[in-house]
Formats: sequence, C-alpha cells, structure tokens
Amino acid sequence: MAYQIQNPDYTLSPETGMTRQHWIDAGTHLLEGIFKHIPTMDDPIVLPKQSDVIYPKADDPAWRFKAEEYEGLSRTFLLAAPLINAKPDLKCGDFKVADYYAHQLLLATDKTSERYLGTTSELIEEYGPGWYQHTCEGAALAISLMNSKEHIWDNYTQEQKDQIAAFLSDYAHSKTLSHNWRFFNVMLLTFLRVNGYEVDDGLLQDHMQHIMALYCGDGWYRDLGFDYYTPWGFHFYAPIWCKWYGNEHEPELAKIIDQRHAEFMQTYPLMFSREGHQIMYGRSIIYRFAASAALATSAMVKDSPVDFGWMRRIASANLMQFVGRDDFYTDEGVPCLGYYGPWDPMVQFYSCAASPFWMAKAFVCLMLPEDSPFWTATENSGEWDEIGDGFKTVTLPGPGLTITADGKTGTSTVQMGKVKSSEGYNNLPPYYSRLAFNSDFPWEDDNTDGAVPQQYCAVELDYPEDHLLPYSVGSAGERDGVVYRHVEVKAHDDVPGRFDLADIVVPGGLLRVDRQRLSTRHEVSLGHYGLPHIEGVAAKVEKRTVNGCECLTAAIPGRQVALIALHGWDGVDHLVHTGKHPEADESTVIFARRRREEHYQGMPLLITLMLQKTDDSPWTDEELSVVKLVKPIAWLKDGQPMGAEIELADGRSFVIDYGHIEGNVSY
Repeated sequence: MAYQIQNPDYTLSPETGMTRQHWIDAGTHLLEGIFKHIPTMDDPIVLPKQSDVIYPKADDPAWRFKAEEYEGLSRTFLLAAPLINAKPDLKCGDFKVADYYAHQLLLATDKTSERYLGTTSELIEEYGPGWYQHTCEGAALAISLMNSKEHIWDNYTQEQKDQIAAFLSDYAHSKTLSHNWRFFNVMLLTFLRVNGYEVDDGLLQDHMQHIMALYCGDGWYRDLGFDYYTPWGFHFYAPIWCKWYGNEHEPELAKIIDQRHAEFMQTYPLMFSREGHQIMYGRSIIYRFAASAALATSAMVKDSPVDFGWMRRIASANLMQFVGRDDFYTDEGVPCLGYYGPWDPMVQFYSCAASPFWMAKAFVCLMLPEDSPFWTATENSGEWDEIGDGFKTVTLPGPGLTITADGKTGTSTVQMGKVKSSEGYNNLPPYYSRLAFNSDFPWEDDNTDGAVPQQYCAVELDYPEDHLLPYSVGSAGERDGVVYRHVEVKAHDDVPGRFDLADIVVPGGLLRVDRQRLSTRHEVSLGHYGLPHIEGVAAKVEKRTVNGCECLTAAIPGRQVALIALHGWDGVDHLVHTGKHPEADESTVIFARRRREEHYQGMPLLITLMLQKTDDSPWTDEELSVVKLVKPIAWLKDGQPMGAEIELADGRSFVIDYGHIEGNVSY
C-alpha cells in the first residue's frame, strides 16, 4: 500500500509538504513491509521471489542463496540504520529494529552459525576465482554500522566487534572489480581504520587512485556507461569517505572530491523534472530514488554551492514518485522489481528480491543534523523558475550527455553518447540505446517489428530476419547549438550501418536532422515515445498535415506526442505494442517509415520533428509549425555530402554539417 503524507508542512515545504519527520515515516513504512516477512529474531531477510530473471535460481550454487540472504540483510540495513539513528527505539511489529540487526550481524559473521554468510577467501577456496556479490554487500554493512554506530556497534563487546571486523576485513582486502566496486573496498577498509583495526594502506591508496582516475569531467565518472552510478555510487561514497577519513587524513584529495561533487551538482538537478521526477534510463534502475542520494551528500561537502531548498524539494518528490504509488509495491508489501509496476525488461541478472533496497541510499539525508540547511531551507523550484516556458540545455563533453529542462512541458530529457556494447556487435540494451530519455515518457523495450520508440530500427530486405539496432552511440559534441552523435547498427555479416545524428532542442521536444548511411536495400523506422494504455484505454491517434508534411499525434490523459515527417520519409503510421511498456501491458507508438527497394541509394537526410506535451490541450498549428525552412545541401563547401540549412519559427537558424563527426566521435 502506498505511503501517504500525514500533516504536510506547506510553510517549510510549499512544493511537497514533506519534512524530516515525513522521511522517517516513509522509511518506516518501507521497513514495515520487510518485517512482515521475518518470523523470528533468528530468521534472515529473504523476500518473496518476484521474477525468473533474478537470482538465485533452483540450480544455482549454494553461495548464490547466501548472497540473497546477504542482500536482504545489508540493503535493508541501509534503510534501517538512519532510522535507528533518528529513532533508536523504533519497532516494526514485535521487533525492536536495532536489536534485530545487531543480532543478525552476529549470526552472519559467526562461523558456527547456520546463518554464517562466508567470506571472499572462503568462496574462492570452495568455488574458484571470480567476483562475488558479497563484496558489494559488505560495504553496505560498513556504512550502516557507521550510521547506527551509537546504537549497535558501540554496544557490542570487544570480542563481538573483533568477530565482525575480521569478517569485513576479508572482503576489504580481497579482489574486486575495477569500477564502482572499488569503493566497496574503500568503505570497508576505512570503516576498519577509523574503528582501530589495522589495514593495508597501500591497498587503500591503490583503490583511491583507480577511482579518481575514472573521472572524465563535468562531475562524472566512467562506470561502464554514464548513468546513475555516478550519483548513487561515486557521489554517494566519496563525500561519506571524506567525512569519515579524508577531510582529516587526506585533505588535498578530499578537496578535489568536494570540487568534483560541486561541479556535478551544477547540472545534475536538471535531470529531474519540474515535479522532481527522475528519468528512467541506465542499468539497475530498480534502485529508483537512489538517484537523489547525491543531493543529500551535497550537505556533507565543504562550501557546497547548491540550493538546499531545491535539493530537498527534488529528493522528497523523487521519493514520493515511487513510495506514493500503489503499484510500486508487490502484494507482499515490498518494492517490486520494475519501475512503477513489475517489469522484467529492466531487471538485471545480478538482482534478487531485496536488490531494490539499494534505493535506501537516499535516506542518508537522515544522517544530516536537524539544523542542516538540507532540512531548514524553504523548498523551492530552483532553476525551473528562471526557465519559465523556455528551456535550458547543457551538453557535457566528459560523459557525452546532453541534458534539457523543458519549461513548456516541465519534463527533463537526457541524450546519451559514449555508449558502446560490451559484447561486440550485439545490440545495446534499450536503457542505453534510446536517442532520448524523458522523465515523463519512459522507454519501451525493443520491438523487432520496427517502430521502436526513440530509436532507428532498420531491416535489410535481403535478410529480413536481421533487425538493425544500435550497438554503439558515439558523442561528437555540440557545435553552434546542434548536438552531433553517431549511431552504428549491426548489418548482415557484421558490416556496420550508420546514422549521423544532429539534434536541435526546440520547446517541447527535438528536431532530428539525421543522415542515413545504409548501402543495401532496406526499410527504416523511427518511433516517438510510446504511450501506455492506462487501465486498458488506448491512445487517441490523429493524422493531419502541417505545412504540407504528414503529421501524426497520439494522446492519453496528461500526455501527448506529435511526429512530423519533414523530409526523407515515405509516411507516418502507428502500432500497438504488447508487453513493451513499463506502465501498461499495451502501448501506442507513432513512427515515421521509409523503404528503398534498390541498393546504393545515396545518403538520405531524415528530418523529423518530435514534440510532446504534458496536458490535454489540442495541438495548434502554431505549436506544430516549429520549423520554417528545411533546405538540403547536396555538397557542403568542405566536401561533406548531405548537409542542410534549417530555420525555425523562433528565429534561430542552423547549418547542419556532419564533417567533424568521424574525426571527433568518442565512446
């Protein structure tokens, strides 16, 4: 059942009504759903299995079942620890929460207990070299023990502390993966150090060196892709590490961490909509509002420049985006494996039923003192007031991201670059490959019949079984108001096909001026955002003509899309998809289409206006007449084929020249 705000405070929090007490209440609401599944103090947290995608499976080795128990303990402790800190006598059902976790930690680290979880060294000895989920969960235990230190760790005997420390030390000093996982070892090593245990200082330095080397600029770190692992990973752990250790013992390094965090926060809040909703993109999105963890750790950073009234407004709205919805919960009262409702296409193999509780990182805000500006500043809408009905776009060269806050719709959009499949020519997963991701229009799963939302989908007519979807999206930067990117798709026999992208942000959407580079005869489609059939009600689709060009619109209550085929397309159409959308079983996708029966048809320009709205007002001719002039150029002066001159109704003009893409594209 959804959490409901009681006694909202619209003086301190005029946007959401939420205060620190409401965060405690919401966290307790989540925790109560967990404790329904714990019969006795000796029982571990093993939540009901929800999906066939997740581990453990029936034939998995025993350590996978122990990893499930470990996630149940560690990730829910991430939620419980700040609540214990705020309310030491907190009870859920018949359990005093602090007593339960204190007891479970002793069982989990006691080699004579059947609840013993095992160390990395023991796992390697029994199962061989590899990467074990236990390392990740060990770091969560360390953070939670620090967050509840006065009420759990400090109450252990020295013998009990030594038992837990020896267990954690094995993870801390064992192998790890060279991305955000290094922070797990850092947090474990640092926990041990600040609590009086000896650690390998050289190992700690090695991990910090490799972490800092992943920095790419603009506040972002490279962690496979550029996604929420920067805010809920790097900018979560690093400020906490500075607070524990860095500020005192590594002040120069801590200063750099603070500077990077401040740089990140200059643009990251724009990735949340006017209402404070996050964008659904990237892997592990079942962690949902963990995306706002970095907003809270801003208050741990020295001389942070952020507007804390805006940060709390976003964080509270981001929390309520999920916990305030009934479909966020399973029938058993715990967060489902999906975004809103259950949805397998966004669930990764490394997840189990307790994995969503990584979202508890957002509750780090409860570790801030009550007089922190994060809690005392009056809520506000931040830069959205300045944006008004216009838009603000920033392109970040480091991660290759373009972020747009659109005042007309109140939505936020991110366009990704620097994404490459880790499996050669295999398709990128849809949570990385879409041409644009929007806060109010979630991505759909791939559809092999074409009409893939926010994506080009091509079929070679000689090999109709091969659907050409991206295996890389490269960034070529922004020039004169145009964002250039490069998409490669797998064609027959692994010969790549290409699309050169030129994105122009317009109020309420994007103008796409793209160059297609497919040599064989083919069929190509480009879909708009899919609209879910909420409660089974289909979208209303209408066809019209705008300045001589075909236009298709689709609408559901509160959301609309419009697609105008300005140049290069044969026509527009729509399809109803089944099982592709995270909000409903069926969805409607409007799309442009093109078919060529002969090989070697040149490099066509595909020019498409893609608009969206977040109200129910009918589309006007003025709204749809964004583009004033489209003039293809067969050869530009620099010898580059197929550019274009574009004039918009708002007075802006552009010359599209793809000539710098090949020499500057990066992944």
